[in-house]
Amino acid sequence: MGTVLLIMETLIFIPFLVWVMYFFVFSVGYRVPKKLLFARSPIQHRFLIIFPAYKEDAVIVDSIQSFLRQDYPKDLYEIVVVSDSMSGETNEELQRLGVRVLIPEYKKRSKAAALNLTMSVIREEDFDGVVILDADNLVFPNYLTLVNDCFAAGAIAVQTHRIAKNSNTDTAYLDGISEEINNSIFRKGHVNLGLPAALTGSGMLFEIKWFKKTMAKISSMGEDKELEYYLLLDKIFTVYLENVYVLDEKVQTRRDLSNQRKRWIAAQIDTFLITLKRFRTIIRTHNWPMLDKLIQWSIPPRIILLGMVPILGCIVYFVAPALAYKWLILYVFFLLSLGLAVPNRFYNRRTLICFLKLPFIFIAILRSFMGIKSGRNTFVHTPHGEKKEDYNH
Repeated sequence: MGTVLLIMETLIFIPFLVWVMYFFVFSVGYRVPKKLLFARSPIQHRFLIIFPAYKEDAVIVDSIQSFLRQDYPKDLYEIVVVSDSMSGETNEELQRLGVRVLIPEYKKRSKAAALNLTMSVIREEDFDGVVILDADNLVFPNYLTLVNDCFAAGAIAVQTHRIAKNSNTDTAYLDGISEEINNSIFRKGHVNLGLPAALTGSGMLFEIKWFKKTMAKISSMGEDKELEYYLLLDKIFTVYLENVYVLDEKVQTRRDLSNQRKRWIAAQIDTFLITLKRFRTIIRTHNWPMLDKLIQWSIPPRIILLGMVPILGCIVYFVAPALAYKWLILYVFFLLSLGLAVPNRFYNRRTLICFLKLPFIFIAILRSFMGIKSGRNTFVHTPHGEKKEDYNH
């Protein structure tokens, strides 16, 4: 019986060990002092800017007005808004701002459907690159100038630095920290160690021919994960521009957080299973970036690890106390990894207070797992720009 328990405990421990060490390696990579700089390009490319927008009347006009402050020549970019279920007044205001408004008629609503609609009506030869932004995103005036410099240097895929636009509730503040941990580990930490950055759903730039060809293959609710899959399949390096910012509105309640993660978790599981089927090919072709991504997509949400490692450690302690110490060491490494990945500006009193709310976030994310099926097949809308009750105070 003791041997059986030891084998079971080892089989459970190994994936947690791999996941925690993965976080630790790339958290250390994030702290490596390394800057990616591109020379100012004399060539100015033509960009298509796409804002998919579903019921985003509260924020879309501000986002467009923000983007129109670009110091980039206005004749070298065009803004398209896919206006899904927005008012006629909003659409008219967008048109007055010089935006091309598309009214979708598709039955299955998704961001991928909105992007494919846009690509079906534009002339590919009119543009060099396509920029994807969410309806609530704000950018600085030099955004296109800086991504153009990177694009001119030969980049096919670029992820810019998405940061929190709001921190008005504890949930929004923690969501902002979570985003920065993702930036540290999955983007800057990866690029610093020679691996491509992960996409984050908005603030993305792609070479337009590759994007149009690839989007035609995508119809799921997790278009960013599938785009990553095809980038890795084509062995394209995704560049991360740490100093080029996109302000993104964070979810303000635990209910919205749970709904948002429902889609993310479903997309991650689906893409992991697709990638796993290619495991032999990955090894045979030495596609190490895709192997790295396979490991990344196998990792449960961090908040789940944060709760499950001590829970499993306690269970092991009561069954076989001698084995519990390695779970304690593993948890210390996990906390150290997160500590390294959190940018220094978040080391303050508010962060400490908000961390006390993590058990409630843990429960919210567990709820997400119960809705994975709907997250896979149903469009999940995250409200923006609305006044909401602050459930955290």
